[in-house]
Amino acid sequence: MQKLIKPLFIATVLTAAFNAQAVQKDITVNANVDATVDLTQADGTALPGTIDMQYIPGRGLSTYSLDTKIWSNSSTASINVALVSAAQLNEAVSGTAVPLKVTLGADLKPITTSSTTLTYASLFPAGTTNGSSVLPLKISPATVAPLATGTYTGVVSLLITQATSS
Repeated sequence: MQKLIKPLFIATVLTAAFNAQAVQKDITVNANVDATVDLTQADGTALPGTIDMQYIPGRGLSTYSLDTKIWSNSSTASINVALVSAAQLNEAVSGTAVPLKVTLGADLKPITTSSTTLTYASLFPAGTTNGSSVLPLKISPATVAPLATGTYTGVVSLLITQATSS
């Protein structure tokens, strides 16, 4: 009997030792925080990092539209919006540039590298608690025309700041 207990005890100890191992998974979490102003999708989620514009053969690129909201910590300050640089797509091989037009809001006023002021009263008619009114962000080709086959990429960089005065 004692010959049977010793091997059984060793097997039990080895099984317990192998089952006691754990796996650790680490996830890096990042947050880009500006405590004064932000631009999100209309439902409050982050803007997509990448979008795909649809191309219709014989016609050209279609407008991409996304409903957005501006969030602010001020109950009086207007918001300034500008492009960091001219918006355009570039074809990877030939380098062909396709200028883009960017608009924000229902009045479809183009956003350029010069600052455009959006007044507090027009953005936040009900206050800042639920963000601004819904603002359609539209990205479209400056000229709708057929394009040569290729892979076109570019970055639209919006710079949104809180105005220093009402």
